[in-house]
Amino acid sequence: MPRSAYERSKGVERVTWREFPLGKGIALSILDEATAVGRQAKGQALLDVLDEAAGLPPCKLTVADRPQRHRTREGKLEVKTYGYYRIAWESAPQRGSIRIYNLTAIRQQVLAPKVFLETLLHEWVHHYDFTGLQLDRSPHTSGFFARIRDLAETLGVGFVAPPKREVSSAAPADDVTVATDRLRPGGVPPPKWIRDQVLALFGHSGRSHG
Repeated sequence: MPRSAYERSKGVERVTWREFPLGKGIALSILDEATAVGRQAKGQALLDVLDEAAGLPPCKLTVADRPQRHRTREGKLEVKTYGYYRIAWESAPQRGSIRIYNLTAIRQQVLAPKVFLETLLHEWVHHYDFTGLQLDRSPHTSGFFARIRDLAETLGVGFVAPPKREVSSAAPADDVTVATDRLRPGGVPPPKWIRDQVLALFGHSGRSHG
């Protein structure tokens, strides 16, 4: 029986590269940026390097110069959204996009550099899950957070990575949106090297429907 997306996500702790991503300089330069325009330009440059090195379709970045989406209760902040990832399966190749808010929810201050970079890496790992590992969901499992740490360490910015998390959640990630218009599960076949990786890891290829 095919393993579920949750099990597969939990079982992979490293990002597999077709070629080593030479993005350390770009990642470090992002920490010096504060404007939405500058962060979008350098952030997109980093995404391009990661997508090319991992053999993934392009992922577009938008940095919105506006406060984070949030919800309050009795005047206190209850929920806030740093950013989100959207995957569209109606196109070939599949289109991924990331949106990050450059200002904090309540005080509307510029998002701290380390937080911005970690958010960018977090959302790109969702892109890797869908278009690289070919998962049909990208839950926040312990493996998911391990992949973020592995990515950050590969780029020489391990200090922005989240701490190790032992608790996984099978619930859908609240920062991921799957486009429903003309939804075409599966999209185009992934590159052969990714299919070989999936086969070696899980004993079968293709998308999970668990």
